[in-house]
Amino acid sequence: MLIFLFISFPFALAQVDPEVNQAGKSPQLEDKIEQLSAQTDAELDYSELVDELLQYIQHPINLNKATERELRQLQLNDLQMYNLSNYIQQYGELTSIYELNLVEGFDSTLVSAISPFITFQLEPPGAKITFKNLISRGRHQVLTRYQRIIEPQLGYSWASDSLLQIKPNARYLGSPDKLYVRYGYNFYNRVRFGITMEKDAGETLWPDNDTLKKGFDFYSAHFYYRGNKLVKHLALGDYHLAFGQGLTMYSSLAFGKSAEAITNRRITQPVKPNTGANENLFMRGAATTLSPLKQMDVTLFFSDKKVDASVKGNDSLNAEEVYISSLQESGYHRTPGELAAKNSIRQTVYGANVQSRIKMFRIGATAMHTAFDTQIKPSGSLYQTFNFQGTALDNYGLDVVAILRKMTFFSEAAYSSKGGQALIAGATATPDPHLAISIIYRNYGRDYQSFFSNAFAEGSSNANEKGVYLGMFTQLHRKLSLSAYADYFRFNWLRFRVDAPSRGVEYLGQLSYNPSRYTLIQLRYRYKQKQLNPSDNLSYTDYPEPETRQNLRLHFSIKTQASITLKSRIETLWWSMPGFDTRRGFLIYQDVIWNPENKPWLLNMRYALFDSDTYNERLYAYESDVLYAFSIPSYYYKGNRFYLMARLDLGRNVDVWLRYAITHYTNQLTVGSGLDLIEGNRKSEIKVQLRLKL
Repeated sequence: MLIFLFISFPFALAQVDPEVNQAGKSPQLEDKIEQLSAQTDAELDYSELVDELLQYIQHPINLNKATERELRQLQLNDLQMYNLSNYIQQYGELTSIYELNLVEGFDSTLVSAISPFITFQLEPPGAKITFKNLISRGRHQVLTRYQRIIEPQLGYSWASDSLLQIKPNARYLGSPDKLYVRYGYNFYNRVRFGITMEKDAGETLWPDNDTLKKGFDFYSAHFYYRGNKLVKHLALGDYHLAFGQGLTMYSSLAFGKSAEAITNRRITQPVKPNTGANENLFMRGAATTLSPLKQMDVTLFFSDKKVDASVKGNDSLNAEEVYISSLQESGYHRTPGELAAKNSIRQTVYGANVQSRIKMFRIGATAMHTAFDTQIKPSGSLYQTFNFQGTALDNYGLDVVAILRKMTFFSEAAYSSKGGQALIAGATATPDPHLAISIIYRNYGRDYQSFFSNAFAEGSSNANEKGVYLGMFTQLHRKLSLSAYADYFRFNWLRFRVDAPSRGVEYLGQLSYNPSRYTLIQLRYRYKQKQLNPSDNLSYTDYPEPETRQNLRLHFSIKTQASITLKSRIETLWWSMPGFDTRRGFLIYQDVIWNPENKPWLLNMRYALFDSDTYNERLYAYESDVLYAFSIPSYYYKGNRFYLMARLDLGRNVDVWLRYAITHYTNQLTVGSGLDLIEGNRKSEIKVQLRLKL
C-alpha cells in the first residue's frame, strides 16, 4: 500500500519550501494548538489553522501593506500590530528585515520567526491573473502520507461469524493503515484549487464485501478565487465561512484562550477554502463576496451536504418516528454502527452577510437558514432541555468593530428562531507602547441555538454561559515580557456531568525572557476551578463540587550552535476536589533539533518522562510532526515517550518525512480501551510522507 501511494502521482507538483515545518510552527502557534487540543480532547486535523500561514512561504506578505488579519496570521498580538502601524506612520515604510528590530515589541527572536513569511517589496508583475501566468507561475504540490499503530489492537483481531452476528461492531471492517493524499494548486494566494482524500485506521479502502464502498472514506475538493474589484472571494466545493466574532457563523476551528492573553478577538475572512480533513466541519456548495459599493461587501452562500448522525427509530414501520438523536463529528466509519451514521441526514444552509465600512467603523449583519431532512430530537437528558429540536433553524447576527486610535471595540449580538439570544462585546487598548489590555464580556442564553457558532467561550458551545475575561500583555523590558489573564464565568443551567447551575474561574500568568536571539525562557502558572459532579457519587442527583487544577511550567529553548536547537520543559499539575486526596501529574521532556545548514536533511528528537496518578491529571505537549500533520498527545499514568522525526530532501522537488514514536507505560498491563485495546504496555506508531512539488 505504501508503494502504491508513492507511485500513484508521478506527475505530482508542490508549493511549499522544506523550511516550512520549522518556520511555520512558532512557539505562539504551538501553544495555541496545544491549548485547543486539550480543550477539545479529540483527534482533529489542525492543518486548516496553519494552511494560510504556510502559503506565505512562497508568496510572502508585504509587511507595509498587510491587513490586520494577515498580521494576526503571523501570531502578532495587538500591541505589536499597533506599534508596527505607528512606526510606519511616523517613519515611513520599512525597507529591510533589520529595520523591523527597531519597532517596539519586535525582538530578534520574533523577527527571525516571521522572516520567512514577510517581504517589503510590491507584488511582482507576474502576479497578474492571465492564462500564461496561471500555467507558468502557479505552484503545485502533492502529499501522500501513510501511518499506523504497530502493535496489534483488539479491533483488528479475528472474530468468528457467529460472534459478529451477535456483536456486529466487535471488530473494525478495514485495516489499521491510515492513508492521506492531498493535491493543491496555488497562484499567489489568489487562485487555489485542490483535493483531499483520507482513509482513517479501521476504515476500508478495497473491501472484499461488495456491499461496502470502495475507495477512500473521505473526499474533499475546493476552488477559490480572490479578487480586488467586484468579486472579492469566490469558493466552489468545500469552504469555510466566518463573520464577526463567530457567534452566528464560524464554520471552522478557532483558537480559544491562550498564554498570548490579548489575541482572542476574531479577525475573520468571510470566505476561504477548506483544505483540512475534518469530515464534518465545513460547508459544501458555493459562496461569494461581492463589493457592489466601495465601502460595502455582500457575501452570499449556499451549502448542501450529508452529515453523520445517530439515527433512532429505524425499526419502526412508521417513517415519521425516525429521528436524529445527535450529530456526529468524529469522522470515523470503521464498524457497521459507525457506517450506519455516515451521511445519514442532509443539511442545507443558505444565507447572506452584509458588511459596511465607514473609515475605522465597520458594521455587519448576517441572516441564515439551516434545514435538515430528518427531525432532530435530543435524548431527553435534563441538561439537554434547551438543545435544538425540529428540522429547521434561522439565525441572525449583528456585529460591530470600531477602531479609535489606541482602542478597538468589537461586539456581536445573535438571535436564533427558537427564541434564544447571545451577546459578546469587548475592547482592546494600547495605552502605552509597552502595554496592551483586553476585556471580553459574553452572555450566551441557555436557549441560544446555532450549528456553526464558534465564538470565544469556556464551554464547548456558545450557549448557557456568562462571563468576563480580562487580559494583559506588557513589555517589561526589551528582553522580558509578561502576559496574564483572568476569566470569570458561570453557567445558569445544567451541563454534562454538572447537575446544577455552576460557576468557575481561571487565571494564567506567563513570564517570557529572551536573553539573546536564540534563547527563550518561559515560566507559566495556571489556576482553574470549575464545578463538577463527584465521580464516585452514586446518588440519583449529584451536587457539584469545585474541581481545581493548577499547572506550573518551566520551558527553555536555546540554539546552541548554528544547526542545533535544544528545547526543555518541566510541568506539573495538582488536582483537588472536596472529599478526595490531592492528585498530581508530572511531565519532563528534552527536544534536540538538528538542522545543519546546506544539508538536505533535518532530525528532531524528543525523550519524555511522565507520571500522573490517574488519566484525569493528564498533561498535553505539542510534538513536531510531518508537514500538515499534528501530534499533541496526552501524557498520563507512568512511563516514558520517545519520538524521532527526519526530513530528507531528494532533490529540488521531492522530500520525504519519516516519524517514529513509542510510548512505554511502566505501571500498565494494557494500553487503550475498547477496540483500540493493546495487550501489553507499549504503543508505537510509524508515519511516512512523500511531498512532490514544482
